[in-house]
Parts: sequence; structure tokens; C-alpha cells
Amino acid sequence: MAGPFNHLRSFIRNWFTRQYVTVDDLPVASAQNTTRKAKRRRTQSVAPRERFVWTMVLLIFALTGLIVLEALYICITKSVSAELFAAISALSGSIVTAFLVGKQK
Repeated sequence: MAGPFNHLRSFIRNWFTRQYVTVDDLPVASAQNTTRKAKRRRTQSVAPRERFVWTMVLLIFALTGLIVLEALYICITKSVSAELFAAISALSGSIVTAFLVGKQK
């Protein structure tokens, strides 16, 4: 059971890891002429917090569970539950929003 959790957690962690580019000034040279005229660019990776990663995993599994419940409800009663459909819509909206807004670079 640890396999799907680890794959999903690593995917979420990699997706939400941000890359920041910082520009440093040139070091003070001892001679008047230096060969490097451009500024230094350095990248820094910032991984999301583990609490956020586990929250996203929980949201994905809750969405999966609600979809299964809705499918069972449709099979048993031959009608659609508006409350379950609203919960599925809310969870899927929050997950999609997190994935689209969180990927800004």
C-alpha cells in the first residue's frame, strides 16, 4: 500500500516545487578589468511543506471515494444524488485550482 502513496506524494512534491532565480552582483575584482561582464544567475528550489503534500493526497483519495459512492448510489437507486454531486464538484474544483495556481513560476 505504500507504493501508490509514495508515487503520488513524489508527483505532488515535484509538481509544486518552485524554482527561484536570483541574480547576484559581480564580486569585487582586485584588478580593474574583469573577464566576466554578466551577472551571476543562481537557481534555488523550494519544496512544498509535507503538510500540504499530505492534504493534496487526502483530497485526491476523498474525491475517489466520493466518485465510488456516487457510482454505487446510481447503480442502486437509478438516480443521481445532488449532494454527492455537489461534493464531487467542490473537491475537483479545489484540486484543479491548487494544481493550476500552484504551478506558477
